[in-house]
Amino acid sequence: MKFKIPIVLIISLMLIAGCHTGSSGAISGRVVDGFGNPLGGTGVTVTLSSKEAIHNPDRWGNFYIYAPVGDYVMTIAFSNPDAGLDFTQEENVRIINGNQDLGTFTLLNTQNFEAWKLYREGDYMGATALFNEQAELARSGQVLDLPWMRYTEGEPDQNTLLTQGVLSAKNGLGWCYTRGLGEMGPGKQNYLESLSAGYNNYDAMVGLAGIAVSEGDGQAALDYINQVINEPGYYDSSQIHDSISEVDLMMIKSLAEFMLFQDGDSIDTAESARDAVATEGNAGSKNLLEVLDSLR
Repeated sequence: MKFKIPIVLIISLMLIAGCHTGSSGAISGRVVDGFGNPLGGTGVTVTLSSKEAIHNPDRWGNFYIYAPVGDYVMTIAFSNPDAGLDFTQEENVRIINGNQDLGTFTLLNTQNFEAWKLYREGDYMGATALFNEQAELARSGQVLDLPWMRYTEGEPDQNTLLTQGVLSAKNGLGWCYTRGLGEMGPGKQNYLESLSAGYNNYDAMVGLAGIAVSEGDGQAALDYINQVINEPGYYDSSQIHDSISEVDLMMIKSLAEFMLFQDGDSIDTAESARDAVATEGNAGSKNLLEVLDSLR
């Protein structure tokens, strides 16, 4: 005996299907800064051309937009009037039926591109000169579009264009001196200066953790690394300078714990990252894991 579907139900199903096929879709993505820190909240907006709706990414930088099928200009804007900052990025997007993940959108530093380019090419002296030049320009007020740096709200006079530009350049100088020229003293000083005025420069904290390890200060290394790891989001410096991700930070954390004779914690940290180190870690992390394994 064949089961017969009532004709009314068939028509209803056809109408429902017809209402949605090809008529609308959804896009999603994530907004981060140049060091992989999430950008979210009311200070960040995502909009589509011809649509009045404003979308704010969540605290992890994730956004989700539902709209009719069609071509749009998607605008991602970050604004902080107190800091005098206004950054806009536009992308052409096409919404189709169904869901699309557009991936991660990175709001990169705007003034130190050339300096970081020289750094990646191994011209550390040239990069140092450009970072110093940018710092001086920021101090003199000649640069209007200064880099955005993640920060904690402080006094009104702390979050200024001058502060933003100087501290961004100081971070670059820290990496030039330490990773590039092997001069830990000047590097450490520049890293510390880039953390002034209440700014949480997590990239500088990673650099300071590396210096602390070289100085045999496991506690300082652990404190710096934990601040970065505990920050929501995923640290990744590879878009700007050295190939260091949060997986590599886990190995620095394991080493710091080993230096502090916290063997159990060190083993647990290494084990939690072992698989990721094999697939995502840089060469230094892989070597460090082997060394730690041989010492235990």
